[in-house]
Amino acid sequence: MTMTDLKKLRDYYDSTDQSAAFTDAVLEETVEEPLVSTSIRLSRRTLDQVRAIAAAAGVPATTLMREWVEARVEDEAGGLVVSVAELERFISAAAHRAS
Repeated sequence: MTMTDLKKLRDYYDSTDQSAAFTDAVLEETVEEPLVSTSIRLSRRTLDQVRAIAAAAGVPATTLMREWVEARVEDEAGGLVVSVAELERFISAAAHRAS
C-alpha cells in the first residue's frame, strides 16, 4: 500500500460517519477479569533471555512474564504453584538419577 493510498483511506475515514456500521455489532467475548497494561524496565540481556525462553515455549514473552508474575503472586498468597519448567527439570533430574 502506498502513502497515497494510505492518505486516501485516512481522508475517507476522517470525513465519513461510520456509526451505522456498528449498529448491529455484537460483543463476541466478555472476560471475567480484564487484563491491564503496565511496563517494566529490564536490561536488554534479561529481555533477550526472556524472549528466547518464551520462543522455546512457543508463547509470547509478555504471556510468559505474566505467567511468572501470577505464579509468584499465588505462591506469596500461600498457594502452591509449580511451573511446567520446574516439573520438567524435576522429571529430567529424577530420570538421570534412575539411570
